[in-house]
Amino acid sequence: MLAVKVLQVCPCVPGAAGAAGAAGTPGNNGLPGRDGIKGEAGRKGDLGERGERGEAGLLGPQGPSGDLGEHGLQGIPGKVGPGGIAGMNGSNGRPGSDGSPGPAGSPGSSGLKGQKGEAGGQRRSAFSVVKTSPQTGNSGDTLTFDVIETNIGGHYSSSTHRFTCQIPGTYVFMFTIASVSSSHDPHVYLMKDGSRKTLAIVRETDSGGSIYLQASQGVVLQLDVGNQVWLQFGSSGDAVHGYPNESTTFSGFLLYED
Repeated sequence: MLAVKVLQVCPCVPGAAGAAGAAGTPGNNGLPGRDGIKGEAGRKGDLGERGERGEAGLLGPQGPSGDLGEHGLQGIPGKVGPGGIAGMNGSNGRPGSDGSPGPAGSPGSSGLKGQKGEAGGQRRSAFSVVKTSPQTGNSGDTLTFDVIETNIGGHYSSSTHRFTCQIPGTYVFMFTIASVSSSHDPHVYLMKDGSRKTLAIVRETDSGGSIYLQASQGVVLQLDVGNQVWLQFGSSGDAVHGYPNESTTFSGFLLYED
């Protein structure tokens, strides 16, 4: 059997520190650090005082001439100057040859007499028509008139029973309708190109049915050339009566020309 010798170590006193060693070589650069957090915006500074105005600078050199502008409007012609003095011929002292006026021509024949003009230079348009016989119609039927009292300008047609504007302007229209029957209450519209402008109604209130009744209306319209105006029934079975004493009439005239 192998014997093991155990050495007993005694506690020793530490020795003195040795001399410092030589400086080591610098280490490698470390990795870049992370970006820091963005700071808050600072408070806007106060507006500074306005500085004094500086002295005016020297006048700069004159720039190049601009392009020629367009021609202006022609001015008003000047007054005609006095006529010149006629020249003289050579040594004989006679006036120069400037052309003598020719002899007067014989008078021409008289022209045809022109038509008479409108009074005051304004054109005229007016009409007045009368119904002398009764008429029964349905809604939309045109009232007819058999007597033309006035038709200045010829703008009312006896075939269509319509007024057609030939002179643009402001017109006045009036009409009267009559009825003596209690069985019908005629509704009559004044029309302008298919548009209703005013209405007249004859209403029977007496049960006897023999009272002479009339209704009238009037309107002022602005018309252009080609506009048409006429009267028409407003409901079916309407009856309008006409008499020799002009109880049912239609008229119109030009008030102001445009």
